[in-house]
Amino acid sequence: MRPRNNILFAFLLLQASVFAQIEKGQWITVRVISDSLPAVNVKVVNLVNEQTAISNANGEFKIQAKEDDLLVFVAENFEYKRFLVDADALKKPIIVVQLISRGILLDEVTINKDIDAETMGFVPKGQKRYTPAERKVYTATSGPVDIIANGLSGRTKMLKKGVAVERKERLMEKLDVQYEDDFYIDRLKIPVEYIKGFKFYLLDNTDVVKALDLKNKPALLERVSQLAPAYLETIQTPAEGEIEKK
Repeated sequence: MRPRNNILFAFLLLQASVFAQIEKGQWITVRVISDSLPAVNVKVVNLVNEQTAISNANGEFKIQAKEDDLLVFVAENFEYKRFLVDADALKKPIIVVQLISRGILLDEVTINKDIDAETMGFVPKGQKRYTPAERKVYTATSGPVDIIANGLSGRTKMLKKGVAVERKERLMEKLDVQYEDDFYIDRLKIPVEYIKGFKFYLLDNTDVVKALDLKNKPALLERVSQLAPAYLETIQTPAEGEIEKK
């Protein structure tokens, strides 16, 4: 019985491994370049499955990804870059991503004990100075470079928060191309200054998000039309309400 149990255990373990690989997506090869030259030692993170990689001397790396995964590229000498993996990209043998250089040449630096961030004009005088513990909290919740650095060291909580933000941004981009402003103004009677707010209101609705993900335009139009009256009620000012009563 033991040999059979061992074989069954090995089979189940293999199946679990296969399913895990499928969930993370297929292996893709990405080449990062800047001004037609390979971008070396660029850190990349897949914000969806949390895999990481670093570009080699040819500017290339391999990473697992699937459609709608978001890759983030970070390096000191290049600008922050995001790349949304789509169906076309997954078909390419090599995906080429262009980075923008932000290299800075420094003249001779002289160290002076009387020089600090305030005297150099880098920060306003009297600005709050953080303790080491406060700095750790601040840097863990500040810019995109800090988020990636913390994720690479095993602190993925901020990365997961970043995933939610990035997903909201992607959904907003999808919604932006669906309708012109005239649609919101003329058909739904949304005031022009409230169109952006209405879009955020829509993205809080699971039916709208599902329709966007599935590219189901009829379902999206139906749900958007249904939600418009409720949103109009929320933006009605007290002054308008008093006028109606009169």
